[in-house]
Amino acid sequence: MKKISVKLALFFITIICVSSILSFIVTIFFTSGLKEEIKFNQETIAIAILDLRQKTDLRLEEIISIISSSMYEVRTIENIEEIQLTAEELKKLQNHEIIFLSRLKFQGHATLLMVDDSYIQINLYPHNTVFKIVGSRVWFTLLSFVFIAAMLIILLVKRIVRPVVNLTWATQEVAKGNFNVQLEHKSEDEIGQLMENFNKMTKELNNIELLRKDFITNVSHEFKTPIASIQGFAKLLQQGNLSDDEKQEYTNIIVEETARLSNLSSNILKLSKIENQEIVEKMTLFSLDEQIRKSILLLEHAWSKKNIELDINLEKVNYVGDEGLLEQIWLNLLSNAIKFSDVNGIIGIRLSKTISAVKVIIKDNGIGMREENMMRIFEKFYQGDKTHSHEGNGLGLPLVKRILDLLGGKIYVESKLQEGSTFTVELPL
Repeated sequence: MKKISVKLALFFITIICVSSILSFIVTIFFTSGLKEEIKFNQETIAIAILDLRQKTDLRLEEIISIISSSMYEVRTIENIEEIQLTAEELKKLQNHEIIFLSRLKFQGHATLLMVDDSYIQINLYPHNTVFKIVGSRVWFTLLSFVFIAAMLIILLVKRIVRPVVNLTWATQEVAKGNFNVQLEHKSEDEIGQLMENFNKMTKELNNIELLRKDFITNVSHEFKTPIASIQGFAKLLQQGNLSDDEKQEYTNIIVEETARLSNLSSNILKLSKIENQEIVEKMTLFSLDEQIRKSILLLEHAWSKKNIELDINLEKVNYVGDEGLLEQIWLNLLSNAIKFSDVNGIIGIRLSKTISAVKVIIKDNGIGMREENMMRIFEKFYQGDKTHSHEGNGLGLPLVKRILDLLGGKIYVESKLQEGSTFTVELPL
């Protein structure tokens, strides 16, 4: 299989050779200057013959022998009728005028004159065609042109193909699983753009690989902790010699940990399903304010346990969307607000409608977040506040973000440490 550099070099060299041959042929058809040169040379020979005849006693055969050259043939014509002359040309010739004939394009340039009673013809030798004359003058130039051009093309092709060779090597590295490959490029042409896009692709692939590894590590950790807890307390229960209170406490811990595992598995399945979903199919018309009220009621046990006051102001809004996905958004945001609120805290819930969007604001006056934590809250398994890690698994907000991306919505976060957090959700109408 030929390399692309060889193919390109052969292609360009072929073009040069063909164009050179064609230009040579075209030059032959436009040889008016050469025709005039032949006419002038033959006329000069004819004048020289007449001068020698008038000024010397040499016989005509001797003059012809002297005048003949390697390029031009000088000979007498036995039968003038062999040459198809017009009456006017024959008359000029018999009046001792020199006439020039150009019957054929490549070889038929001839000069005729009459000396004494003999007709003399001066013409190119058969081997001295116009092709050969032009070729003898330009062959070296043409060969030099083709050779120099071929060398420059080979060097240029190597330069052009080098990025493609590097790109081929880089794709092989990516195929092996090496996503740290980056290609250096300076050009802004199509090859440069291709290499730049390749670099972006490898960065994204590397990030995805890191996320995958991080995901596996976090999932393993999240499952390992409750499983170890369940195993430990189950062994204690097997040993016996425990009071009723201890048995009840250990049993409650096992129940809580199994619930945590169930919740973790459920969230992982939900996130995996939504991450692989590109189209929202279940679009229905429903009351968004009633859905938010229903979500608040579903979490009544959690917020009433901490005696949290709810400041609710919901505008009447009918919305067309996926009711199930939107309910997950409100449940996750409200759960977080409750989880990070202090006892006797306040949670504000607002719903308003503009011309182009619906805005939902959920605000708490809880522990808040640092700025560095705010930058990572939508990462899977990230938990900025480790004191509440047993109450969640770091999948709620990534789930919310993915759902909003799917629905074309946006989410904004404002938070200050020890002052609380505000989550604003915008849904397009």
